[in-house]
Amino acid sequence: MQYNDTRLGANDLHIWRYISTHRQECANLSIEALGAKCNVSRTTILRFAQKPGLSGFSELRLLLRMECQEKAPGAQPPDFLSQTCDSYHKMIGEIRDKDCTPLFQAIDRAENLYVFSSGMLQDAVAREICRMFLMADKWFYRIHAGTEMQSLLYNVTERDFVLILSVSGESPHVLQLAKALKIRGVTTASITQRQQNSLAQLCRLRLYISTVEIDFGTDYQSTASFFILSELLFLKYMAYRKEADSHAPGNADRAELSPAERK
Repeated sequence: MQYNDTRLGANDLHIWRYISTHRQECANLSIEALGAKCNVSRTTILRFAQKPGLSGFSELRLLLRMECQEKAPGAQPPDFLSQTCDSYHKMIGEIRDKDCTPLFQAIDRAENLYVFSSGMLQDAVAREICRMFLMADKWFYRIHAGTEMQSLLYNVTERDFVLILSVSGESPHVLQLAKALKIRGVTTASITQRQQNSLAQLCRLRLYISTVEIDFGTDYQSTASFFILSELLFLKYMAYRKEADSHAPGNADRAELSPAERK
């Protein structure tokens, strides 16, 4: 794959130099991840991909993968099942070991709890979060993009907590909301895919999912990690509550009481 240098600007040349020296890596990067590597926006990467007449970034990445396979004819095709399982396993270990106390304290202190979602996947995850935390007597209000977002900004205060769900963390309306909440002093937390993204930088608390992009002739991205993380987060919250209750006044462990105190 070749680019005509006469059609490339300074940013394009910078992107092409990175791709040409990291072809194997770039063949498996998302458009947002490549933008972060090159320190340019998603839109700049998309325009670059379209300059040689390609339909977009997905076709550019497919060509890179084909080139890499041609240079390694004896190589085995990617084991997407193992990659996905390994990705989930790594994320599970990280969330299991992560200290989520600041997040849980923010949830307990909040006057109102909101979870913001846009898109079918995020909406499904938001419903699960609402369902699970209701069992802990924590009511999350689900907020969608559009008019509901404006209603949230009208009513939210610095005493509330907002959880924002986004895959890329770069959607303009999501960033608009996060900026507005930060100006209002509202405590926010984000759940995004594992990479540098603008939303995570705007939120006070951050959680990350692991995703694997799979090429079946069309791009497919594993998303079950959103649900896995949400469930583990709920289980960790319940353990946190149980631990907090066991140390609350009036809940002393009788095994630690002296004989005189037990009478």
